[in-house]
Amino acid sequence: MTNIVIIGMGEVGRHLAATLSLEGHSVRAVDRSAAALGLATEHADMQTLVGHGSTLPTLRQAGVERADLVVAVSDSDEVNLLAALTCKQLGARQTIARVGDRAYYEEDGGVAHDVVGVDLLINPQVLAAMEVHRVIRSFGAIEAKNLADNRVEVVDIAVDAGSRNLNKQLRDISMPRGVLIAGIVRGERVLIPHGGDHVEPGDHLWLIGDIDTIPRMHKMFGAGRERRARRVMIVGGGEIGAEVARRLERDGIDVVIIEKDLRRCHELAAELRDALVLHGDGTDRALLLEEDIESVDGFLALTHADEVNIMAGLLARGLGVGRTLVLVHRGDYLTTAADVGLDVAISPRRSTAEYILTHVRSEHVHRVVQVENGRAEILEIHVPERSRAVGRSLMYVGFPQGAIIGCIVRGESVFIPRGTDEIQPGDTVVVFTLPEVTQEVLRIFRDPKGS
Repeated sequence: MTNIVIIGMGEVGRHLAATLSLEGHSVRAVDRSAAALGLATEHADMQTLVGHGSTLPTLRQAGVERADLVVAVSDSDEVNLLAALTCKQLGARQTIARVGDRAYYEEDGGVAHDVVGVDLLINPQVLAAMEVHRVIRSFGAIEAKNLADNRVEVVDIAVDAGSRNLNKQLRDISMPRGVLIAGIVRGERVLIPHGGDHVEPGDHLWLIGDIDTIPRMHKMFGAGRERRARRVMIVGGGEIGAEVARRLERDGIDVVIIEKDLRRCHELAAELRDALVLHGDGTDRALLLEEDIESVDGFLALTHADEVNIMAGLLARGLGVGRTLVLVHRGDYLTTAADVGLDVAISPRRSTAEYILTHVRSEHVHRVVQVENGRAEILEIHVPERSRAVGRSLMYVGFPQGAIIGCIVRGESVFIPRGTDEIQPGDTVVVFTLPEVTQEVLRIFRDPKGS
């Protein structure tokens, strides 16, 4: 069990606290608001402390000197940085701070290691922008993640009613080499499929495999959408919208940005090379029609207001846009967006939580991807030399029901393992697992003499 202190009980803090407490970690939550702490304890078993997260008396009372990890995710960069620095000085083993100021990041990846004495800085806006970009690039996917230094892709695609593979047993579907259906989401259930299972209309498939092969799967199970967007409209020119626009420009995609703040419009026009920046309201039907919204391949609503994003997405959907993506900050709006017919909903909270969870699990876990709001997970695990899985055929490793190895990365090759394959030291394995067996999976790959 790990001792964890979480400072800030907003969306990210509550989500982390609930996830980690369910895994058996000892969690103490700190927030200035007793109401925020009360809301957090409705879904998690934890200790709470009302106080300012960057002051010495509060941090000492929280016991940060004995903490294995301190996570500062309040809504203030300054509080998070000061809290993380102070906790490190007091003896906390690891500290993570959520910081949106890009001045602390030398690269555009959304994370920075060992900066100003803090183990890890995380920029939620950039992480969310990266996820939006991946989904648009993997046109047809609901979610898209890159793992193993961009050699493995994980995507979530919806099964179209017209797919030729409906109701076939998986063993009878001619799958490309290097791709595995690792999970099926059917209603509220997440299934680890076997050869006798079949695909039904409305299913979501989680695919794991070689990054060059995954795009072929959209035509097998989807509606054969274009693999590449050519024109994208973005509502909201804030930090996330601007970052997405920059990345799409580099891909050669035509970008239109609609922003309500006139001064921000001038800033975007000066910064972006080719994007068309319009001053207006993204929920203005006349404006969208005037800008030929029917020719748009993707419509992205990325403002700070969840309700505006959902309404803009619904309006675009009604005007004929085939692909709508909305940004939502509240966790309960993720399912709402899907329920009302929007294609993709992306949460900065979840993107941030995935990176933080990686640092809790094990030194050998390089990435954690949460599936269906935590009902399953995808783990990228680096296999240490003394792991008990090394040198044994997979059929004899004792892998638990409720988990499956999606692929193995060995050197430059990516392959789907069979029962007779052996895991070697230095392999990277990508595992799809239900949460109740996650710890058992980690024990299989853990170095028994390591931490």
